[in-house]
Amino acid sequence: MLNPSRIASRAAGACALALSLLLPAHAAPVVEMSLATSAMSAELTVSARDMADLYAYQFTLNFDPALLTALAGTEGSFLPTGGSTFFYPGDIDNVAGTVTFVLGTLLGPVDGVDGSGDLATFSFDIEQGGFASFSLSDVLLLDSTGAVIPVDIGALVAHVPEPASSWLALIALFAVLGGRTLKPRTP
Repeated sequence: MLNPSRIASRAAGACALALSLLLPAHAAPVVEMSLATSAMSAELTVSARDMADLYAYQFTLNFDPALLTALAGTEGSFLPTGGSTFFYPGDIDNVAGTVTFVLGTLLGPVDGVDGSGDLATFSFDIEQGGFASFSLSDVLLLDSTGAVIPVDIGALVAHVPEPASSWLALIALFAVLGGRTLKPRTP
C-alpha cells in the first residue's frame, strides 16, 4: 500500500540530493599563517584562501617575544592583483609580542580580489629556539561594498631552530676541546 507521506519524504530527499550534487560547494574563506626559517631568521606569511571580493583587511599579529624579535612587515602579492593599494605594516611591540593594526586596502572604485594569496609577510630575528606560537586578533576583512567578510582564522605553532651563532659557538668549543683530547701523549 502506498503511503503518501512516505512518498513525499523520499521525493524531498531525492530533490535535496540532486540539488547538492548540482550546486558547487563553496569553502569558507580562511586566513592562515605559514613560517619559513633559516639559521638566524624567520619569515611568517599571512595568507587568505577562498576569498570572494576582498577589498580591505586589518589584523594584529601576536607572537612569542621570548623566541623572536619582529623586524618589519611587507605587503603580500594578493591584494595588488586588483589594482593600486595602500599598505600599513603595523606597529611593532617586541616586549608585548605584537604587530598591531596591520592594514591593506585597494584604492578607488574597483572590485575586490577573488581566490587565494599572500596578504603580508613579517621578518623576525630568532633569539632562542623552541616552539613559537602565532595568532591573529582584531581580524576584519571587507568586500568592495564595505560589508564584513566572515572568515575562519587559523593559528600556528611552529618550531624555531636555535640561532646559528649558538651552534657556531658550540662547534668552536668542540673543536678546541676535541682537538686537545685527540693529541697523542708523549712520554
